[in-house]
Amino acid sequence: MAALDTHTTIDQTVQSVRTSLHKTCKIVSEHLSTKQAAEALGVSESSVKRWCDRGAIPTTRTLGGHRRIPLDGFLEYLKQSNREVVVPIPGLHTPTEAGNQSTQPSMESLQADFADALEKGDEDACKHTLAVAYSILHNFSVLADDFIASAFHLIGERWDCGEVEIYQERRGCEICSRALHDFRRLVPQPPENAPLAIGGTPAGDNYSLPSQLVELVLRECSWQTMNLGCNLPLETVLAAVEQHKPKMVWLSASHLDDPQKFASEYAKFFNALPRSVLVVLGGRALSDELRPQLQYTGFCDNMQQLAAFASALHGTRPAFRNSDN
Repeated sequence: MAALDTHTTIDQTVQSVRTSLHKTCKIVSEHLSTKQAAEALGVSESSVKRWCDRGAIPTTRTLGGHRRIPLDGFLEYLKQSNREVVVPIPGLHTPTEAGNQSTQPSMESLQADFADALEKGDEDACKHTLAVAYSILHNFSVLADDFIASAFHLIGERWDCGEVEIYQERRGCEICSRALHDFRRLVPQPPENAPLAIGGTPAGDNYSLPSQLVELVLRECSWQTMNLGCNLPLETVLAAVEQHKPKMVWLSASHLDDPQKFASEYAKFFNALPRSVLVVLGGRALSDELRPQLQYTGFCDNMQQLAAFASALHGTRPAFRNSDN
């Protein structure tokens, strides 16, 4: 079977998901299996089993130990969780008497599904769940902070508990990176006269995901962007600035081999930049101890801060050093 075109799949999912979310269905059988409930809700069966075991969904057991969900309990769960049936399955029929208000899946359940799919390496499920979340949020900065980051935090908790291997987290980053590359097409092209922002990650940092998110957020704020990539010596970033003359430079640092060496090299880099260039920093490697040693226009702890900062920028950057330095 020929593979579906990824771009078409993403676009179709984002465009159609809201329509599919408004299909409220009535269960005509007495009980549901966890598989039937998962299909009806459009989530993974493991998520339904987890909700059953937590008591969120009333559950009984067969003599063989299999979970069964009573009809009344399932409908009560839909009511309490503000969810609805989103995927018709055999035995489901559209009601004429329900009069229920249209609802949408919760971010918590979508995050759990997304984390499960990342952990398992299920790329199609990851892209679909990401598309559903974006169709609800319609904002990349919120998607980054409240959905993607939260899912990876959940994976990190599982790693701390010994439930996830490092390779699964790294594989998940790669899958998410490919999905975001497809989503770039959904952001309207910035105006030709829009200011340019360029950036990437410094030497020793091979995490591409944060810079991809920065690029999407800035484009959503009507900036032209140029992602220079990962593991960049600051000298080559400076060369890019001289050639392309951007208004903003971003550096996202998730890892630094030698923080003090970076601070020394960054000071030279900052002082060599034209005074008109804005400098935005972020990333978990820029610790509270390191930040007072760095000069910048803005420091963003999350993507929503970056979106607010980029939307409000005017004029040239003030050159300053943090007051606690």
